[in-house]
Amino acid sequence: MNRLILFDVDRTLIGRSQCHHDAFSYAFKKVYDVDVDIRIIDYGGMTDPDIAIQVLKKIGLNESEILPKLDQCMDMIVDYFQNNIKRDKIPILPGVRALLELLTNDGILLGLITGNLEPVAWGKLKSIKIAHYFKLGGFGSDNINRTELVKIAVKKAEDDFNFNGKVFVVGDTPRDIKAGFEANTVTIAVATGTYSVDELKNYGPDFVFETLENKEEILDVLLK
Repeated sequence: MNRLILFDVDRTLIGRSQCHHDAFSYAFKKVYDVDVDIRIIDYGGMTDPDIAIQVLKKIGLNESEILPKLDQCMDMIVDYFQNNIKRDKIPILPGVRALLELLTNDGILLGLITGNLEPVAWGKLKSIKIAHYFKLGGFGSDNINRTELVKIAVKKAEDDFNFNGKVFVVGDTPRDIKAGFEANTVTIAVATGTYSVDELKNYGPDFVFETLENKEEILDVLLK
């Protein structure tokens, strides 16, 4: 295999998960006894543990209060998510399923690079029936640093699939682009989140697309 394509999950492959969003508020209340919504920070592209830390710091908690209970908080997020995912209505974004099908048929190794905790990421993708396209990933439960997640996913590809080739990171935020740069991958930005094409271009990705719908143009980048 000479191609590994690592996709971000939220707002790259899928739309918003209300269940995942609510899981944070539930866990914050249960573990830290605070009422707070993650929208008080710009969390796009952050890992779930980092989101929790930064939100709790924002409302006045310090690390000595946050870190000892952080694993418990993450466990609560997973529990809430798994218990409530059935009522979630997660949309798949335009062009995604067709692109994944084409890449799989071409024998391309596909993986995930996401700040989601691993059970949350797989739960989302299973709910819309696209989990089977992905063979590995780097998840927020693996490391708090997004760049490290890319490196973890690449190592899994090398160890489990004898991968040795070009790596692509596809995402919708500047943090995705930064992680791809720092891990020495080709970076592809898509304006399917809160950033426009022009805004994403300012961060210097190798390629920028409006959506993942233009299969021919995207395949030309990925397969050439």
